[in-house]
Amino acid sequence: MKCGGIIVSPNTTLGDDHVIPTESQLAIICRYANRVRFLKMSFHDWPHPVQSFLQILAYSSKVLMPNLRDLRVTCDLVHLLRPLLGPRLQHLSINVSTSVNYRRDLDFWQRISLHTILRSLPTTCPSLESFDFNLDFSSRLDPWDAPLALPVSYAIQNMQKLRTVNVPAITKDALTYLGGLSSFTSIKTHLPTCSDLEYVFGSSRSHILFENLESVDWKIAEWQDVETFTCLWPRNIITMSLRSEVKFNPGLLQVLFDSLHTREAFRNLQCIRLSEFSPSLSTGLFQFVEIVITIDTIRPLFYLRALRVVEFDTGSSISLNEDDLKEMAKAWPCLEVLLLNETYGCHDPKPPAVTLAGVVRFVKLCPHLTKLGINFTLNDVNEDFGFDNLHDLESRASNTLEHLTLRSRAEEHVLTSHYSRLNMLVKKLFPRAKCRCQFISVDWFESLYA
Repeated sequence: MKCGGIIVSPNTTLGDDHVIPTESQLAIICRYANRVRFLKMSFHDWPHPVQSFLQILAYSSKVLMPNLRDLRVTCDLVHLLRPLLGPRLQHLSINVSTSVNYRRDLDFWQRISLHTILRSLPTTCPSLESFDFNLDFSSRLDPWDAPLALPVSYAIQNMQKLRTVNVPAITKDALTYLGGLSSFTSIKTHLPTCSDLEYVFGSSRSHILFENLESVDWKIAEWQDVETFTCLWPRNIITMSLRSEVKFNPGLLQVLFDSLHTREAFRNLQCIRLSEFSPSLSTGLFQFVEIVITIDTIRPLFYLRALRVVEFDTGSSISLNEDDLKEMAKAWPCLEVLLLNETYGCHDPKPPAVTLAGVVRFVKLCPHLTKLGINFTLNDVNEDFGFDNLHDLESRASNTLEHLTLRSRAEEHVLTSHYSRLNMLVKKLFPRAKCRCQFISVDWFESLYA
């Protein structure tokens, strides 16, 4: 628009006047617009003249950027999307903020615009491969309602080249349709209910569903839906992520892990991610429940020898010792990533039993390990390594580790006197890794449970 002479500078403001280009100006704009392959639209970054110009084009059938492949937009600009949707678009991402109540976020006209866009997607974007309707899953507010779920599912059921879909919810008919697409490889959505899963995977359906699907990412409301999923899922998958609204207690996890290692569909699982939502995380309050997950709960996963990525992010305590880590290293010879409670941190009701020397030995046992997040104890650190000769200490760990997060608790006087030397020690032991050390005072920690 600047090259066309409509905008003199990026800071040009024209009040509420519409920008109506001449034919020659429009020709110049279109010549430059043909070059665009990637476009990110955010309300705060787009000046009024641009919005006004797109609003005018929205009433025509013209495609402003016919070679656009990737379009990402926030919900407050959906009414401007029409002239940007073209036959070569492959990735569309619509981001809806849930920082406040969604029903206040989207006003009536935005909803109308969104419905119109969703209904038109099959005809305006026949080459669409990736559809991402992104909501903030960290919020307990469930902004997804039937008036929006239906047009989203309608669009999905009428697009033939979809490879990846990320939507807050989906109808059972749309899920069945995706299962029949040979191109479909990844889904992220709310886990369907037991009855919907039985409808989709019922024995009366003779054709093979999800033949090439590699990754599932489910948001869980009821754990009985998870049990139904693990029992009925028909095909091998490589990556599975479960985001739960309920606490991961050992009993639930035991049932899940037993199902995974006994079903052929999960035998080749390479990546498993488990995370749970905690109100304390969003409010800034640390209100942990003293639930302990032990190696006995995790052990059924040791039968899944192909696992490369294991991530558990819970508000519960994961209690492991060095022997448990040795058992992990032996069971998962291809392990590349092990993250234990990286978000929630060191909140174990009892001090962890893994020493820093034990962490070093575990890393040596995992030749492919690139990322590790774990709690450890500061006990025996001085005896094992010696704070007085840190400058002479040689690296003892594998050279493959790239990212390391270590968390520990100690008495206040220990942290005060040894903090800098502890950081120096960790960098000496893991010279190639980007290290993040979190040392928490015991006095502060105990006050949480007072």
